[in-house]
Amino acid sequence: MWKIFQEEFRKIASRKIVWIGLFVLLAFVRFRIGEIQNDYSVLIDGETFYGKEAIEKDKELTARYAGSLTEEKIREFYEKYGFFYYDADTRERKGNFCSQFMTEHLTNFRQIENEETVPESIVFFEGEEWERNVGSLLDGTIRFDYAYGWENLREVYGIMIVCGLAVLFIIGLSPVFAEEYTLKTADILLTTQRGKKSGIWMKAAAALCFTVSVYCAVTLYVWGVYLKIFGSQGLDASPEIIWEGLYGYCPDSIGGFFLFQFGMGLAGLLLLACTVLAVSAMCKNAFLSVIISTILFLFPAVWLNVLGPMRILGMAMTKVVTLFMVSMPVYLSMHWGFGFQEKQVLMHLAIAVAVGAGSVALGYRRYRGYQG
Repeated sequence: MWKIFQEEFRKIASRKIVWIGLFVLLAFVRFRIGEIQNDYSVLIDGETFYGKEAIEKDKELTARYAGSLTEEKIREFYEKYGFFYYDADTRERKGNFCSQFMTEHLTNFRQIENEETVPESIVFFEGEEWERNVGSLLDGTIRFDYAYGWENLREVYGIMIVCGLAVLFIIGLSPVFAEEYTLKTADILLTTQRGKKSGIWMKAAAALCFTVSVYCAVTLYVWGVYLKIFGSQGLDASPEIIWEGLYGYCPDSIGGFFLFQFGMGLAGLLLLACTVLAVSAMCKNAFLSVIISTILFLFPAVWLNVLGPMRILGMAMTKVVTLFMVSMPVYLSMHWGFGFQEKQVLMHLAIAVAVGAGSVALGYRRYRGYQG
């Protein structure tokens, strides 16, 4: 059995198109973070620093204010560093992380359309706007620290990496069963005792282990790149620092948030692998399996954005179908962005487990019953 597992894992891992796609994806991430580092600048006490030195200087400055975010700290940010803005000509950052956080979250900075009027047009929120935008930030529950790179990682890792891997896994796993039909080896394999029982489970296990292995390796690489440049400072700060308007279930630290993001991504990609295996077992060639798997992967997005709002199944049934669609890979892997409460997250995970188990069982039954 172990030999069957090894051979199937080797076959999946030998597909060059997967590794080429993976190399391009990771190269883009490395290029992106390199550009962020090179373009980084910070203005402290009238002196401007650039690149890696700027990051270190900004981290040192922010460390002085680490801890509970209070109105007194905000007042000190303003008195010492003023408002943050980008130079209209050079696009340099005029300010530091402290002044940038204050300006972006407590002023009308993001509402100013004409860049030429910055910084003269920047003013603090007042009245209802202050209560609506600032109240929850200054209630004493927010832990403040340097978190400049983590906001970028939230989007890069949580969206680009996971979606990119989803495409690569569809391509890499689609031939697992379908290729046996194309090469006419399924007829031979299914005549053996192991080939008709444990061999099928070993093929599925190899596909799932490949998915987990690649996802974990990519995660460690991407996290490692960001940690090398930005360090670990700020991972114990509140996630609201990098995610304005946060609501729903979320761990109470940036580090915890990334672990939650990792877990949901893993759940979504494992479910995707299970559905791809089922489709592969039902298709006579790998190309058709890729097409159908891609359609199934994207259909929940079509449902939520096009078909669902049309209420073609009636209000009650539409809600049920929508609940199911949000539990599918394209949304499950990005569940962290929907603001669901903890019980709802667990419910979607339960649906995903049921669908995943059903998909593997369906693939097993279809492949075992293949008649040529």
